[in-house]
Amino acid sequence: MTSSLSLRLLLLAMVSTSVALVSTALFLNLLFQEYFEDRIAQELDTHLFMITGHLGIDDTGAVALAPIADPRFDQPLSGYYWQIQINDDPPMLSPSFWAAPLDVPRPQAQGQVQYDRVEVDAETPLSLASWRLSMGDPTHAQDVFVMVAMDRSDIDLSAAGFFRSSALWLAIMGAVLILAAWVQVRLGLKPLEKIRAEVTQIMTSSNSRLSHDYPREVQPLAREVNNLLDANETALEKARTHSGNLAHGLKTPLTILQNAAHTLRGNGEAQIATHIETELENMRHIVERELASVRNSATARRYSRVKPSAQRLVNVLKQQPNAAHITWELDLVDDVLAPFDPHDLTELLGNLMDNAMKWTRDHIRVSATHDGDRDVLRIDDNGPGISESLRGLVLERGKQLSDDQTRAATEADAQAGSELGAGLGLTIVHDMAKTAGCTLDLSRSPFGGLSVGLSWPRFSP
Repeated sequence: MTSSLSLRLLLLAMVSTSVALVSTALFLNLLFQEYFEDRIAQELDTHLFMITGHLGIDDTGAVALAPIADPRFDQPLSGYYWQIQINDDPPMLSPSFWAAPLDVPRPQAQGQVQYDRVEVDAETPLSLASWRLSMGDPTHAQDVFVMVAMDRSDIDLSAAGFFRSSALWLAIMGAVLILAAWVQVRLGLKPLEKIRAEVTQIMTSSNSRLSHDYPREVQPLAREVNNLLDANETALEKARTHSGNLAHGLKTPLTILQNAAHTLRGNGEAQIATHIETELENMRHIVERELASVRNSATARRYSRVKPSAQRLVNVLKQQPNAAHITWELDLVDDVLAPFDPHDLTELLGNLMDNAMKWTRDHIRVSATHDGDRDVLRIDDNGPGISESLRGLVLERGKQLSDDQTRAATEADAQAGSELGAGLGLTIVHDMAKTAGCTLDLSRSPFGGLSVGLSWPRFSP
């Protein structure tokens, strides 16, 4: 899951958005709560000072309360209450009070307002403000405990409603922000999708470099990819040049040795000539196989369409003088892509078709089709074919020149006149197939000759 860059960015956006919104919700509700608590405290202070201002000493020296103009303290269950206790006498209650006196601890210091919150019952929370005063003659001062209370049920309901509303809208905002983050991630990673698409085009078309139309942050990546492609192409060209030079350099010595063997045979030294010719054939085989290996190892994985290359080769081979009697049958699906660049694909098809032309009587079929999740290239001919027991030796020839089984197989080929003698081309094809991750198989064709099949995992751009 974390291997996806877009998913990582989206998860990070979700986490950061959630943390920010939850923090915002808590902070807003805290501010809202503090605002109402301040409003409650201010209102309680106003009523506390107002009621205290209505207290006085009557003619008997007792503390008396003048009538209060605010009708809410006279209306039962209005939500506004006062309670006054003088010394340790039973407290006096406002007409609006409906329950027993409130038991609230007195402030330690006189003149200091104390705020409390009590629960009269499960549905009636009260906010309180109280203080202590000393009234009367200083020699006979009376301790007066004044308390004002107000019902805060409506305020708590408003706070809860604000919390629900803010949570709902913040959740909606979070969903919108996460959607916006998804869009942002998709748009931000679009250049990487473009790089992927252009790399695919490099693998399947003649376009060999990434474009330069990228954001500044992605340009270094595109530049490094192009540098890598340049280095690979340079190495490939160098390998092909060295291969050509090596082949050209060995051509003259091999020709001289071949002429020497021919001279020995003419002088009656047939056995020596046979040994020299056998070793010459092995040398050609090793050289060709190693040259093909060098070319394959220097080639980056590229995909090429089989149909155009096969049709072009068939058209060329039809023009050869020794191919006039051959009937070509082509069964090529347009979108079959082989894991070779056009140059190597042409070399591979050339080896297979050349082998088929060498041994066919008059019919060759070239097919490139889909087989489930794999693509298959197959060359069928109606020549003598190869017996099942000898097919494995075709792809092993030249690996161990001192192996008696290989020498015996070579002699058997000469006597049987089978397609085993074309093992050089098939071995090159086998090496190219292994390098590209393909599977090569030899079987009997429907026409009675050899069927050479090459398969690989299907590639869909």
